[in-house]
Amino acid sequence: MSETRPSAAKSRLAESAYNSPYSHSGAPGPHPNTDPYAPLREKALATLNAMGYDPETMVERGVLWAEDQDPFGHVMHAQYMHFLGTCFHRVMESYAEFLSEEEYEDMVTAKSTVPVIRKYELDIRRQVKYPDSLIAAYRQDSIEPTRNNGTTSLFSLKQQAIVAEVKGSVTYMDVKTARPVDIRTLGGRWPDLYEGFTKKSEKAGKLKTAWDCEHPKPKKSAEGAEPKL
Repeated sequence: MSETRPSAAKSRLAESAYNSPYSHSGAPGPHPNTDPYAPLREKALATLNAMGYDPETMVERGVLWAEDQDPFGHVMHAQYMHFLGTCFHRVMESYAEFLSEEEYEDMVTAKSTVPVIRKYELDIRRQVKYPDSLIAAYRQDSIEPTRNNGTTSLFSLKQQAIVAEVKGSVTYMDVKTARPVDIRTLGGRWPDLYEGFTKKSEKAGKLKTAWDCEHPKPKKSAEGAEPKL
């Protein structure tokens, strides 16, 4: 009689294969564990792109059994911000597309103008359990002369849904005066950054509008409301 335990164990290993170096480019094939997330990842990325999220700054992070769970077996709420924070940093790295190398280095080493978190609001929509892999994705909402506004979401591959979302903004601050600064008035390529993120806002806005039209939210029930006479 064949033993079924090895195949079950291999399946469990496959579910956490996002921890394996074979899941990254440069590793020789074949992968020792099949990737059950491949079709889920393809569908998730198509959804996020259609919703206006920036594919260049997305980050995928597998849930870790020993570090991410609370005593009830759910991902701790503090970890949601940890996951999303990796995407925040990737967005800042994308500034290098518009700034010169010197301007970018001065920004990340806090020698000139820096983006400082102004405010954010975290909306936890669903519980997440191990094993799962999450994609953190950023959508550029709008840019103003002194601040930038965006939405960063956490998408579960297993649930195929947004499980947490942060809406927030950063203020561009002059490190010498600790005051907000209009980046359009700065020298160098900072005006290019403003123009580039304006275009990103417009593109993302059009995609989001189209998505919302094609996927209208269900109307809330009037349960508990007094009947009309």
